[in-house]
Amino acid sequence: MIIAGLVNNPAGKDGVRDRDNILEKNSLEAFVSESRSYEDQFVFTYNPRNPDSIFDCYVNYEFRENGKTLKSDNKEFYGNVSTENPIVLEFPRKKDSTYELETTIKDKSGINLYKNKTEIRSSTVGNDSNPVLN
Repeated sequence: MIIAGLVNNPAGKDGVRDRDNILEKNSLEAFVSESRSYEDQFVFTYNPRNPDSIFDCYVNYEFRENGKTLKSDNKEFYGNVSTENPIVLEFPRKKDSTYELETTIKDKSGINLYKNKTEIRSSTVGNDSNPVLN
């Protein structure tokens, strides 16, 4: 199971919803993701599930705002990834926009270590000011 956390900091009147879905069942799920939402940016952190693991890996991602790709990268290399040296991706954030991030992490031989799709959108339900994880 992929663990995803979303912290809306600072909490405003709009809540944030995060949906973290595994896209591929044959992924080794060797990473755990954490998402943080700030007033003007998102920070996504990927740590090895096993705290003793160290990986050399490639990251593919596509970050979209309201369906439009803002940033993407194909096969960005990260060496010596560990809990002390995690993969960190940062993106801009605007109020009242919907965001999607598709991420794949592969080892040097092409084996999927992690793959997911995360959707983050402003809450439109009542006074829900706390983040909701789906």
